[in-house]
Amino acid sequence: MSDERFPKRERLRKRHEFLNVEAKKVRRLVTDHLIILAAPNELHHVRVGFTVSKRVGTAVKRNRIKRLLREIYRRNKEIFPPGYDIVLIARKQDQDACYGMLLKEVRGAMGSRAWERKCLS
Repeated sequence: MSDERFPKRERLRKRHEFLNVEAKKVRRLVTDHLIILAAPNELHHVRVGFTVSKRVGTAVKRNRIKRLLREIYRRNKEIFPPGYDIVLIARKQDQDACYGMLLKEVRGAMGSRAWERKCLS
């Protein structure tokens, strides 16, 4: 069984960390519901941050989306490449956006050949 915790060392927590990912990004992936930014870090593990703006909806909707994205990361760590800082930015959501749909998008984006060519070489 994999480690399904989400410790602080795997989180992007400060504003400057998010800005650093934006400035040093090597890949930007856009899906129907997400924008995924990736920048290399000096660590041997992945760090993940989540951003959901007020344009997405009320606080209840924004918090639900953040919970879903945290759960996707927590239960599927193996699809995120180590040594990168990754920011998941939620776009305007449909009413039917659910865990399965978001997971499918993240898996598709993180497993794409374009990602491997750009970031892992």
